[in-house]
Amino acid sequence: MLETTDRDDLMDLPMRRLMIDITHTASHDYNTGIQRVARCLAREAVAYSNRNGIECFPVVHVDGKFVHVDRWCAARGYRRFNLDFQALTNRVLPHWVSTSTRLRLNNIGTRLRKLLYPRTIDRKIRKMIRSWQASLVPANPGPGDVILMPDSWWDLPEMFDAVSQAQQNGALVGAMVHDLIPVHYPEFFTDQVRKNFCRWIERVIHSVDFMIGDAKAIADDLRGYVHEKNGTLEDWQIRHVRLGCDLGDPQDTPEPNVPSDLAAMFANRDKAPYLMVATLEIRKNHHYLLDAFDRLWAEGKDVSLALVGQIGWKCDALIQRIANHPEADKRLHLLNNIDDATLSYIYERSKAFVLTSKSEGFGLPIVEAAHHGLHVFASDIPIFREVAGPQGQFFSLDDPGELCQQIAKFEATQGWRTPPSKQTLNEPWSVVFPKLVETVGEIARDIRQQRPHAAKTAA
Repeated sequence: MLETTDRDDLMDLPMRRLMIDITHTASHDYNTGIQRVARCLAREAVAYSNRNGIECFPVVHVDGKFVHVDRWCAARGYRRFNLDFQALTNRVLPHWVSTSTRLRLNNIGTRLRKLLYPRTIDRKIRKMIRSWQASLVPANPGPGDVILMPDSWWDLPEMFDAVSQAQQNGALVGAMVHDLIPVHYPEFFTDQVRKNFCRWIERVIHSVDFMIGDAKAIADDLRGYVHEKNGTLEDWQIRHVRLGCDLGDPQDTPEPNVPSDLAAMFANRDKAPYLMVATLEIRKNHHYLLDAFDRLWAEGKDVSLALVGQIGWKCDALIQRIANHPEADKRLHLLNNIDDATLSYIYERSKAFVLTSKSEGFGLPIVEAAHHGLHVFASDIPIFREVAGPQGQFFSLDDPGELCQQIAKFEATQGWRTPPSKQTLNEPWSVVFPKLVETVGEIARDIRQQRPHAAKTAA
C-alpha cells in the first residue's frame, strides 16, 4: 500500500501507465474492424513503451481483475488461436465451387458449429484453460494510471466491477466507442446483441471518466447521446483520434498465388468488376447495390460486380438473392475466401470501389481502396464524407437509380483510366498511437485539474 505522500507525488506526475484492454479480442478469432483496432493498439502499445518513458501495455480481465497479457497471447497476435479457422475453412473450398453451393455449405457449417460447440461450452473451456496456465501478473491499476477500453466488451458486464475498483484505486478509465449503430438502427442486429449493447452504453456513459471516438462524426454522435441520456460526461471528456491504417506501398505487396479464374476476372482493367468489401449483413445495404446493378444490366451495360466479405447475420434473403441471381458467377461474384494478400491484389485491379452502408463506424475499406488508387463511390452519410474526403463520389440511399447514373457516367467516360487525386487522409498506427497517448494524457490532466481533491481521496 502506498503512503499518502507517495500517492500525492504520483498524482502530480504525467500519465504514468496506459493500459489497453483487449479482453474480448484476445479470447476470440473474429477479424472485424473492432478486433483489428484492438490488436493494432495492443501491438503499438508495446512498441511505444519500448521507445518512450510512459509504460504502455495490453491487459485482459480475468476473475475480477486486470492482468498483463501473457507472452503466449502476444505470440498468437492477441487472439485465441494462431489460425483463423473461419478463413481456413473458406479456403478449403476451391474457387470453381459455385456461389449457390458455397453459400449452402457455409450455412450448414455455421449451424453445425453452433450445435456442436455453443458459446456456453466455449466460455467454460476457456475458463478451464486459464486455470491451467501459469499464474497471471496483476496490472494493479492505481494513481497515475489510465485504462483505455477499445474492445467490444458489451457482453461482459462483469467487467464494470473491475472498472469501478480501478477508479477507486485512483486510476482513470476511458471507453473507445466506435459507433452507436445498435442504438440508432436496432433492426440491423439480433435482439440479444441490441439489448446487450444498449444496456452497456447507457452504463458506460455513467461509469467511465472519458470516451474516445475514432472519427469526429463519432465523437459528435457520442456527445449528443450523452446529452440525451443525461450522462455524467462533459463535452470536453469526449474527444476523437482518427484510426490508423497500416498499408504499405501497393507495389511492395508480394504477388499472391491467385487461382487462374480469379486472375482472369481481374486481368483486364476495362472489364474488371466494381468492388465492394463488406460483411454480408443488412446494414451494409447490399440490396441497394444489387438494385443499382440490376438496372445497369437491364440497360445493357456490360459491367460486373465483386462482393468480398464474410457471411454475417440477418442476411438470409440477401444470400438467397445472390445465390439465385441470373448473373451469379457470370457478372456477379461472391468472394468470401479471400486472404489479405489476395484482397490487396483485387484492390489493385478493380475498376472502382463502392460502399453502400446505411450506417458505419468508420469505413476502413474506403481508406484501403483510396490507398490502392481506386475511385470511391460511397453512400452519403457523414462518416463517409469525413473518411473519403472531397475525392469521393456520394449518392443518396433514397434511390438506387442515383448510383446507377453515376456508374453509367463513369463507364461512358472510362473514369478508371484517370486516377483520382490522392490525398493522405490516414496515417500508420505508429504515427497515430502517439497522438492517442497525447490525447488521453491531456484528458487525464484536465480531469485531475477539474477534480484534484476527489482524485486524491479516491486513491
